[in-house]
Amino acid sequence: MAIRHLITIHVAPGRTADFVSAFKALQAIAHRQDGCEQYELFQSLDAPDMLVLLERWTSQELLNKHMEAERNRDSSPVDALVALWAPGELPTVERFEV
Repeated sequence: MAIRHLITIHVAPGRTADFVSAFKALQAIAHRQDGCEQYELFQSLDAPDMLVLLERWTSQELLNKHMEAERNRDSSPVDALVALWAPGELPTVERFEV
C-alpha cells in the first residue's frame, strides 16, 4: 500500500525563495530513488513562509530505504534546508496510507 507524507515547514521570514532553491537538490535525489511517486513542494497562498512537502512512496519499505539513505549520505542538502527553518519551528509530519 502506498504511503503519503504531508510535511509542513515554516521557513524563516523572507527566506522562502532560498529554501525552494535548496530543496531542488534534495528533490532530484528523491526522484531517482525506487518507489518515489511524488516529492513536491507547495507554498501557502495565505502564509508565504509556510511550505508543504508532499511525498508519496509505493510502500513503507521503500520509504524506509529513502529515510535511511537520508541519514547515511552527505547531509549538506538537508542541512541547507534546516538552516532556513523558522527559529523554534520544527516541521510537522503527517503520515497517510493511500
